[in-house]
Amino acid sequence: MIRTLRETAEIHLGQSIRDKIENIPSGSHFIVQMKDVIKNAGVKADGLYKINLKGRIEPRLVKKGDLLFVSRVFRGSLPYSVLVNTDLPNLVAAPTFTILSVDKDMVRAEYLNWFINSEAHGGKYFKKNAMGSSILNIPKSVLSNMEIPVPSLEIQDKIIKLIQTAEREKEIMETLVEKRRAFMDEVLANYIE
Repeated sequence: MIRTLRETAEIHLGQSIRDKIENIPSGSHFIVQMKDVIKNAGVKADGLYKINLKGRIEPRLVKKGDLLFVSRVFRGSLPYSVLVNTDLPNLVAAPTFTILSVDKDMVRAEYLNWFINSEAHGGKYFKKNAMGSSILNIPKSVLSNMEIPVPSLEIQDKIIKLIQTAEREKEIMETLVEKRRAFMDEVLANYIE
């Protein structure tokens, strides 16, 4: 069944912050910034800043299993999402992110993250709908209307296992290439001496 992103997740903009983000060790909230995310690995929790939030509006907290969508990228790149893999209290996202809180009864966060980051699916949609010349932007309205095939949770689980297996295989292949390169360097160095 095909669903729009807004039917599979609540979509919210990151925390509005007027001042420069500076680390306040005694702050009330952790904040995720661009420096704290790795596209395929998630959030680096050990380097998060703490801040104090001002204002009367209750902040939108980020939870483990949410996705952080990066909607503005330089041309040549594609917008992408990052799976929040850390469970910290009082965690907010910088205004550069759009927060996707998935409906866990309908879609797995890992599946949605894969779909958004897939060149064949999300990438194709973003190329077609991005705005801007040197910096590409995906407005919230465009993101909300992204169509997503939503198979059963059982099939999504199988897709996730397949994705994880492919990622592990990629890591093994990269390790083998590095070892082969080191071996070749050593062999060639022996011939040169």
